[in-house]
Amino acid sequence: MGFFLQKVLTSFIEPPGVFIAIALFFGLLARKKEKESLKWITLAVIIYFFSTGIGVRFLLPSSNVTPQYTSTDQPQVIIVLGGGTYLDTYQNRFLPGPYSFLRLHQGYTLWQKEKIPLLVSGGQVWVKSGPSEADIMADILKQWGVPQDNIITESKSRNTKENAEYCSQILLNNHWNSFYLVTSEIHLKRAMISFQSFLPDASIIPVSAHPPYDRTPIVLSDFLPSLQAFSAFAQIIHEYLGLLVLFLN
Repeated sequence: MGFFLQKVLTSFIEPPGVFIAIALFFGLLARKKEKESLKWITLAVIIYFFSTGIGVRFLLPSSNVTPQYTSTDQPQVIIVLGGGTYLDTYQNRFLPGPYSFLRLHQGYTLWQKEKIPLLVSGGQVWVKSGPSEADIMADILKQWGVPQDNIITESKSRNTKENAEYCSQILLNNHWNSFYLVTSEIHLKRAMISFQSFLPDASIIPVSAHPPYDRTPIVLSDFLPSLQAFSAFAQIIHEYLGLLVLFLN
């Protein structure tokens, strides 16, 4: 009981739970002013919905990303899309960010099984000094034992559309028409649409590197506000906006 109480209290002391607590506090202060109190309580409910696993699960798209293919479309290459890098000050080197690392590891796992070329895609989005995302991921793959001749880098792209554009050029040059596409689960739909716009006849096998939020059965922690749930909500909104921009273009 003490452990659970500690978790509940902590979840409402740290962000985003503290914002729910503040909104409820002002709602109680304004309880004599019905309309003002209702506004604060409504705000608390909205923040709660978007910062808990229960709320996020309502927004999660259905998942069906199990790789499937027939003998007629055997994958010829594994494409891994970059998802950010960071400077590790301890090692004084750039490393894949959390999303990039999960995508890269999923691609590496596929490579262990398939032993086909790995194409890593990603340029320099904000930082103009240092290596590209693709070069950073390629270095990690070599450390994991992937031979140099099995690694292809695409280091010019800055967004999903450019990932698809520049990777499609490499695929066409090599006469590859079937490939695994590895990225975050929430990013797969936009990535698939982008690649299909450049390679309408290609056979694309989507592979999720990680879900935006845990898909295991609901537990008590799903009812508590958390940064994990709020981050998942932010990812979902980012992808919905990305899809909107894609369709408007």
